[in-house]
Amino acid sequence: MPNLPRRRFVQGLAAGGLLLGLPSAIKPVWADAADTTTGSAPVLQGTEFDLVIAETPVNFTGVPRMATTINGSIPAPTLRWREGDTVTIRVTNRLPVDTSIHWHGILLPFEMDGVPGISFKSIPPGETFTYRFKVEQTGTYWYHSHSGMQEQTGMYGAIVIEAAGGETIQADRDYVVQLSDWTDEDPMRVFDKLKMQSDYYNFNQPTAVDFFRDVARDGFKAAFDKRKMWNEMRMSPTDLADISAYTYTYLMNGATTAGNWTGLFRSVRARGCGCV
Repeated sequence: MPNLPRRRFVQGLAAGGLLLGLPSAIKPVWADAADTTTGSAPVLQGTEFDLVIAETPVNFTGVPRMATTINGSIPAPTLRWREGDTVTIRVTNRLPVDTSIHWHGILLPFEMDGVPGISFKSIPPGETFTYRFKVEQTGTYWYHSHSGMQEQTGMYGAIVIEAAGGETIQADRDYVVQLSDWTDEDPMRVFDKLKMQSDYYNFNQPTAVDFFRDVARDGFKAAFDKRKMWNEMRMSPTDLADISAYTYTYLMNGATTAGNWTGLFRSVRARGCGCV
């Protein structure tokens, strides 16, 4: 088992709702008052960062699994940068396979983009790669692995870039909300299933009852033509997505719906208008 702080280990599991040794009635995952960005991810700020990629035990569904984490956290630490600064990020790989970090939406030199086989060779096991670039923009972005299915197993985090002149909107605190998903299945197995049958996880298929309902409403020819059209396209009218909650558990800031991530806000009455 990787060497990680007990608080981070429990936090990663408790966010999922069920864990051996924890009470069955899980309380909401409150945003930490000491954390100005998210409720579950630590915040790193400055120009020099050390990120360690490793496997970490998690439990989102009641079944223990191994996740791919950065500094033992899901989501990964939120990185706060300032426009105009040059940031240095040392990334150490403690996985048994190659890894990488892609800085999604960030303007930087191609060799710092973090896409294996295109901009660099990836980070081999046991090695450290140093990303260094000047921050040329502002806003909120995210970073994630570009190797295998590591992003699907937990390797993603937020980036918040403050303007060089400081924030124009004043607030006591802010939240970054990250929506993601988790599967207890091997993501490669999920991918294989979808390649073999694109509607593998779609159990809401048209039935004979649906066909005769269409006949009663639109007539036989219209109902038949409609069914024929979908069949020729090899598509289903009930296909809303290639994958579903049958295998996915949906997360907000690393918490399941049972974890109930909660952020508190205090309303402020605007001057002159009497509105809240």
